[in-house]
Amino acid sequence: MKDRDGRKVSVYALNYGLCNRHSIEFGRPEGKREFRLYFIERIFDFSHIIRRYLEDNQEIMCENCEAVFDIDKLESLKFYKMACPNCGEGICRVANLSKKYAKMLEEISDELLLPGTELGILETLYVENRDLAAADIAEELDCSYQLVGKRGKIMEERGLVSRRMDRSRRKFGITERAVESYFAGNEARKLNVGPSESE
Repeated sequence: MKDRDGRKVSVYALNYGLCNRHSIEFGRPEGKREFRLYFIERIFDFSHIIRRYLEDNQEIMCENCEAVFDIDKLESLKFYKMACPNCGEGICRVANLSKKYAKMLEEISDELLLPGTELGILETLYVENRDLAAADIAEELDCSYQLVGKRGKIMEERGLVSRRMDRSRRKFGITERAVESYFAGNEARKLNVGPSESE
């Protein structure tokens, strides 16, 4: 349909079954027309998010010279039958980055793959850089301390965390093996917020 600016837009809706399960009202509200067309307001325009996803997960590459072009050049390339503007000889193809990195992903050891909760436990211990009780980790991950305790025991067996008693509380710490396997040399995980005001 068209938005307030007269542009054609796609409207995405939540799954009806999901809405039913979580008691979310599904469908257009009844009553006046302006109440039924709220979803075409500019505030609900998330096209830029979809565009960013496509830009991050697809690339246009020439088969001949391997030049890479932004996804916004796709329409121009289509106009010239996908001929490469860089070398003039090759044909450009849109490639999904998941296929490009599929071989690299296949080479990752299954032993290093952890469920989200266990990765969260490691991340919390790494960031805090000190031993923490299950309740402290659970608060950070928004889960129960029992879950952290259960997963922590399994992770200790795998050599990823250490467990020790501190007075009446059991505390968890991250091991060197876990730091080397999941955090060492991984600069991409750090948030780049630019230089601080003091610099």
